[in-house]
Amino acid sequence: MMSVDVVIPCYNYAHFLEQCVASVLSEDVDGLRVIIIDNASTDSSVEVARRLGVADSRVEIVCHDKNIGPQGSFNEGIDLARADYFMILCADDLVSPGALRLGVEALERHPEASLAVGVYRETRSIEEQDKLARNEADWTTTDGPRFIDRCCRSIEHVAAHAFLVRTSIQKQVGYYCSSLPFYDDFQLVLRLARTGSVVELHTPLAVRRIHETSISEPAWGNRLRLLRERQAVFDSFFALDGGQLPGADKMHRLGIKRIAETAFWSAASHVARGKAGTGLELFRYGFSLRPATMLLPPVGHLFRMGGASKRVVAVVSEALGRRAA
Repeated sequence: MMSVDVVIPCYNYAHFLEQCVASVLSEDVDGLRVIIIDNASTDSSVEVARRLGVADSRVEIVCHDKNIGPQGSFNEGIDLARADYFMILCADDLVSPGALRLGVEALERHPEASLAVGVYRETRSIEEQDKLARNEADWTTTDGPRFIDRCCRSIEHVAAHAFLVRTSIQKQVGYYCSSLPFYDDFQLVLRLARTGSVVELHTPLAVRRIHETSISEPAWGNRLRLLRERQAVFDSFFALDGGQLPGADKMHRLGIKRIAETAFWSAASHVARGKAGTGLELFRYGFSLRPATMLLPPVGHLFRMGGASKRVVAVVSEALGRRAA
């Protein structure tokens, strides 16, 4: 019987916590344990957590008197893990129905794999979550170096906000990096992929809930900040864990090139929408990474981006509308 520990860090998410825990407990998984780590919430999160613990013996609660920060809670969860498999699920997110069981099944069939990730999906309500299409019987496996190379080649989302990992591998690889407040999970996935293959589910493992009270919400609109942190992810990874991979230098350069290409088109988008100051900052940043990329429009980048043509049309339409006004 395979066991699973799901750690749910929580800070002022009382209004989401019960749905989050319910999405885990509804999974058909033996040996399931849910650990809620409350990070000194000032709302009713602790009361909700204790009520859930009384209602179901699989739920355990850890309460802090002082806020130790998200990474502190994540890393405490790693220390507390003792099951065969381990996952961190933020209290405002939801496990996709059937996906946790699917992840365990896939990892059991592929002992060479270190972790399982799902496709990226976000929602604004639990009603939308219930309607998401799934294909429970399907997954693929990718060897670690190939998965890392693909991450360097793309600027698209990696569903690193929730992944299922062998606990022994997680403890071997270690903690979340506190200097990366928004892409710490992405860096950790790269480090885990360094140790073995990656199971990629053809369904979301967990769904990210988009809402105005998200503690990370202010950062997602700051493209420059996110690009700088993505650069920091690649720089730190290839300076340490990834430095010994075959072709590491090439992968690192490619990752930085994709960031510069994104900076170019984001700069152009901001200028077209009348945000010249931000556009100039993005251009300068991209130029500092790869001057040639910023001087010759990287048209190929648009074709690699899903939905890029729609975004271009939207930006051009907005720019034309501003001029007409």
